[in-house]
Amino acid sequence: MKPVEPIRQALMIEASQERTFHTFVRRLSAWWPIEGRAAMGGMGGMTRGTGDVRVEEWVGGRVYQGGRGGAERERGRVTSWNPPSSFAFTWEVAPGTEVTEVHLRFQRLGPALTRVVMVHHGWEYLSTALLDRYTGHTGGWLAALRRFAAMFEIEPR
Repeated sequence: MKPVEPIRQALMIEASQERTFHTFVRRLSAWWPIEGRAAMGGMGGMTRGTGDVRVEEWVGGRVYQGGRGGAERERGRVTSWNPPSSFAFTWEVAPGTEVTEVHLRFQRLGPALTRVVMVHHGWEYLSTALLDRYTGHTGGWLAALRRFAAMFEIEPR
């Protein structure tokens, strides 16, 4: 199977490592682009009008979306949990059993400066039919992380 380059994104956040990590995990629904198919379509899309996105904060915990009427859709499982420096999770690209993995690192550069590095890999293990999602995920991660960074501009400390 031909290797597929992981999706890599990095950004600087003007906040402490702890605040950056916990905002990413605990306020996911505030910045994750769940309201539109354009952004979520690239991220493995649920339909418009879904509820929130949550991470259960332990190895084996779920990464899931809540929907209308209390419905939940699991998107992955936490595979590594090292707050506030890193965590990783599997990500279901489309409904089914094929998954990729997302690794996030929160590097403390100063008391109020954190570098966030995201690597989404495992694309080469997907069926050919799902590889078309790669491009959408590339743009989806860029949009999502820009919204995440904007959280700190809206709520500076």
